[in-house]
Amino acid sequence: MQSQKKDKSESVPLINRDTDTPLWMQLKSILQSQIQTGELPPDSRLYSEHELCRIYGVSRTVVREALSELVHDRFIYRIQGKGTFISGRKEEQDFAGSNIGFSGEMIGKGRKVMTKILKQTLADPGEREQRMLRLTSPQQVVQIRRLMYIDDQVRLLVDMSFPADFVSGLENVNLGNKSIYDVLKRRYGLVPSSSERWIEAILPTESQAAQLKISPSTPLLGIESCAYLADGRAFEYYYGYHRSDISRLHFTFR
Repeated sequence: MQSQKKDKSESVPLINRDTDTPLWMQLKSILQSQIQTGELPPDSRLYSEHELCRIYGVSRTVVREALSELVHDRFIYRIQGKGTFISGRKEEQDFAGSNIGFSGEMIGKGRKVMTKILKQTLADPGEREQRMLRLTSPQQVVQIRRLMYIDDQVRLLVDMSFPADFVSGLENVNLGNKSIYDVLKRRYGLVPSSSERWIEAILPTESQAAQLKISPSTPLLGIESCAYLADGRAFEYYYGYHRSDISRLHFTFR
């Protein structure tokens, strides 16, 4: 495990003593930012309390409070007799409890989002699609399969289906690096009012593992979803294969 050292000549973020924000909270924010940007890589040794006091010009009480909060939030962990280390922290995603979609959420966080369309076609629905979309008469759907990348790292494989009557011509629309929810809103006036989601632990097929660049033994979170318009009509069926090895899902209950 590599120890992190800062020379006195290196530029470090400053603690602002002219603000009402507590010193420990400022220090926590600084260290948390360094962890999230990779300046402090996973499993590297964090500076000692003495070093942090010296670098940031604060008391040991301030340092201990900041570190205690970082431990609580799982940004760092301690090993008795060895020191404090950076956690291999998984990124949190609010997608499972949101109607804005994966790309919309990531763009909102300032992340670089890229999509690769693997399939975009007009087709007859499968039994599951027909039941989830409540299709009572013979009706085709637009099927879309795409890979989602965040900061050039493949993150999610998605299968989506829409009743063709709702999205005429969608099979021919250029969807590369676009939010499908934004396209649905601007082109078709379709805005999700509510959705249902089911989450299960699954293993990828060999093809899915290759597309996600993971081992077939890597567990995934399978996210099944159906989105509804304000009048209750189902307009989107979705199944996402979510990489649980590099991120986790965040739920908020109100």
